[in-house]
Amino acid sequence: MHPVQLFHWHFMAYPYLPPDFDERYDTGWVTVPNSLWDREKTDGLYQEYIDQSVEAAELGYDGLVLNEHHQNIYGLMPSPNIIAAALTQRTERAKLVVLGNLLPLHLNPLRVAEEYAMIDSISGGRLIAGFAVGGGPEAYNYNIPSPQSRQRFWESVDLILRTWTEDGPFEHEGPSYPLRYVNIWPKPRQTPHPKVWIPGSLSAETMDHVAKRGFDYFLSSRTHGAATRQARERFAEILKRNGDAYNPFRMGVLLSVYVAETDEQAKEEAEEGVWYFLKYCLKGHLRRTGRTLTFGPGVPSQSVRSWRAYLENSTAGAPMLGDAEDWEELESKASIVVGSPATVREKLWDLIEQAEVGNLLIQFHFGNMKDALARKSARLFAEEVAPALRERSADLFARKYPMLADRPAASAAE
Repeated sequence: MHPVQLFHWHFMAYPYLPPDFDERYDTGWVTVPNSLWDREKTDGLYQEYIDQSVEAAELGYDGLVLNEHHQNIYGLMPSPNIIAAALTQRTERAKLVVLGNLLPLHLNPLRVAEEYAMIDSISGGRLIAGFAVGGGPEAYNYNIPSPQSRQRFWESVDLILRTWTEDGPFEHEGPSYPLRYVNIWPKPRQTPHPKVWIPGSLSAETMDHVAKRGFDYFLSSRTHGAATRQARERFAEILKRNGDAYNPFRMGVLLSVYVAETDEQAKEEAEEGVWYFLKYCLKGHLRRTGRTLTFGPGVPSQSVRSWRAYLENSTAGAPMLGDAEDWEELESKASIVVGSPATVREKLWDLIEQAEVGNLLIQFHFGNMKDALARKSARLFAEEVAPALRERSADLFARKYPMLADRPAASAAE
């Protein structure tokens, strides 16, 4: 059997903004003043978030997802590797997914190679290594010119893979990182190396690079439905051109979910956290304001082809996720799924059936959501939603992708 893989994704948002934040501040990114950080209220906050992830592992989620952000209230993980290291000591089976380290922001990619190897070793080979270029806000934070970022990114990725698979010392002659001695200690536990996941936002170039290297692709868009199916079809075509074949575990999507006993109760319980997340955490990034930090210094780093596609598919003044005003608008985008187990189960099944994607990376905690509610939602999902999704997806994938029948379930998903 090859069922859909279900991951618990935690962004670790800052939950203690003042009630007048929306009126007083124009963004939750880059320039949001850190004088808003409350030392007393945040005592124990990281531990609370780590405990939520640990409970998710105990509930049977296939993995725990972390990611890197800087200078914002959206995600308090400037170093997700530190959280992953903590989770190695509290979990035994769940994959540890860092999606991912923002390579252009690091002085030297060898540091990332070494830290990932440490996490993989300490965890007994449970790391899934994510690499990302980073969004516009992070480029502003670190003053990384956009034209340079993708060149640095792919050079870093290739160098890290070499450090994991080739014996050192060896010399690396690269335009961004010329190195006389490459000889990392330790090496990762997994051979030939940990699985690599790359997130993207429909860039054909990113899909090309992912396919050529045999990596897996993760759609970072928060709007699902037909767009997700189209992304899968595009990635499948690119894999085919590169002599490879698509199966559901080559791609994943980010989802946001809240589950309660009834649809009405779910909306009532999730309301404060969801709208805090939309109005505050996304302000200035996925919510239009006077200042939207979409790209870093300089011109965007996409090719002419990708930049043209971006412009053709962008409408001036078009609504963004954070601009949603009510539940109906959110549900129309399929960006945040809120409801009873039956409602959530059917909506996610529709996505799996239409998109044929085998990795769902699910956000359960929103903004300032109370600890008990985030835990309850993840528990109800694990107990009353996940079993049916796993059973039905295993049947679907067996029919649509018979090539998986010859592969063990673990290797298909890994």
